Amino acid sequence: MFQYFFSFDREKHLVTIEILIENIKNETVTLHLPAWRPGRYQLQNFAKNVLNFSATGNHAALSWFKTSVNTWQIQTTQNETIKVKYDYYSNELNAGSSLVNTDMIYLNPVNICMFEDIDSQFTVTLNLPDTVNYKVATGLPYKKQKNSIIFTPESYYTFFDSPLVISSQLSHYTFEANEIPFHFWIEGNYDLDTPRLLNDLKKIAEYQIGIFGKFPEKEYHFILIVPYGSYYHGVEHANSTIMVLGEQGFLQQNSYVDLLGLASHELFHTWNIAKIRPKELLPYDYTQPNYFNTCFVAEGYTTYFGDRVLLDSGVFTLEEYRHELETTFKRHFIESDNASQSLLESSFDLWVDGYEKGTPNKKVSVYHKGAIATLILDGMIREKWQNTRSMEDVLRQLYLEFGDLSKGYTYDDIVRICEDVYEGNLQAYFSAVIEGNLPVLNLTQKAVAFLGFYLTQDITLYISEPSNSQGNQLK
Repeated sequence: MFQYFFSFDREKHLVTIEILIENIKNETVTLHLPAWRPGRYQLQNFAKNVLNFSATGNHAALSWFKTSVNTWQIQTTQNETIKVKYDYYSNELNAGSSLVNTDMIYLNPVNICMFEDIDSQFTVTLNLPDTVNYKVATGLPYKKQKNSIIFTPESYYTFFDSPLVISSQLSHYTFEANEIPFHFWIEGNYDLDTPRLLNDLKKIAEYQIGIFGKFPEKEYHFILIVPYGSYYHGVEHANSTIMVLGEQGFLQQNSYVDLLGLASHELFHTWNIAKIRPKELLPYDYTQPNYFNTCFVAEGYTTYFGDRVLLDSGVFTLEEYRHELETTFKRHFIESDNASQSLLESSFDLWVDGYEKGTPNKKVSVYHKGAIATLILDGMIREKWQNTRSMEDVLRQLYLEFGDLSKGYTYDDIVRICEDVYEGNLQAYFSAVIEGNLPVLNLTQKAVAFLGFYLTQDITLYISEPSNSQGNQLK
């Protein structure tokens, strides 16, 4: 049994973690700090923030040594109970980091919490003696007890997928969509039309629920942090998202479109990756890379539908959607249409350098080209079936077959389901767009023409005149 006790030095940006480990049967205890986090398929050097590691048993120091960059092995010398203690430097603000300062405590447990057996039971206590009148934004159930907060997560998988923000300055709003409670938390300064925001988020949530048929969680938390500098970043979790958005410590109304796009994208992940997951990620192995070649589904499908839902739900105008689509096109066609890798290769190589620019003309973005690939197939399905079928049917079938985390999909499953919905052979599409590295501008132009747009060679997107296009086909 592991018991975790967190305390904080806000001035020094430190989290102190004490772990009480009981009923030890072996001569050694091996602790791992996760090597990566949900939502970013790249090795993360969280261990660089660990300092002052120690282990004691019967009030005496125990010997320990590191066996890898993120693994500590302790000699228990037949002690049945030991205490491990270390500090974690938390002074980074993005949607997947941890930050402790005088304003708030923001934790991603996956950054900080060492573990031995991923299937073990444990409890977590956060000691907050210097914090008064605080609120807690998290998808984790908790209990307040005097100057502490107690968590009893179902598993490490749940705990590592549940960020939390503690602050006396949190703003909290609620709404319901399809009888599901949704929470919207904001930490920082903002100027937003919150009634309009909640109404738009409700429309987005209801449309997404309509695609899949049901919501997979009992509630959901949008947690927004306004940064001190300028930032745009979001990370998905099972029943929450962390979003970091703002300019120079303030979120203005002119960031409203960005906020809706970010929220829609992260909410879509509640199904697509939090529940519908590739075989290689079931279950998550936090000790090493989890290579998979279908991130164009996890992120490409989500990028496309994150924007598309804004239009279909009535939150975006056609012109606003055109702008978002054009931005996606420019990021791919101008920057990486001549890349040597396919989407399959770039998905696999996310663990190498997927989130940095890297070697010129090597990789494509699973987000941008992945979204374009999704649009192309959506256009093909819609055109053949005169808008009575679409990629939404593919998503529904994916959720029906793979939506309970009991089994994961493979690339062959994606091909099979797409062909079932299309009712035809799609090998030419998958060979050219997913498995190949040839330019896809012509296919994209054909897809957007059916959807009511015109895409030029210089990657400018126009709304077509109704007399020259199928402009009325876009819902």
